Amino acid sequence: MLAEKKRELKARYLKPKTKLRQLRRMRDITTEQMAEAIGIERRQYQKKEAGEYAFNDYEMVIISRELGESIEAIFYAD
Repeated sequence: MLAEKKRELKARYLKPKTKLRQLRRMRDITTEQMAEAIGIERRQYQKKEAGEYAFNDYEMVIISRELGESIEAIFYAD
């Protein structure tokens, strides 16, 4: 029952981070550079940006600073 609920929540809330991708590309920042900034492998970062995995709180703070945008604007604005 809990596993089913978790799958349902992931399907509802884990979506590709298109705003993040757009801002990163506008600033000519590669996925490798962004991954290095938050201390993970490039492939892990790509999966997070694609919406397969969630970003941790501290990663969102670092990304926000790197891009000069608020966390809300990057991760929560539609």
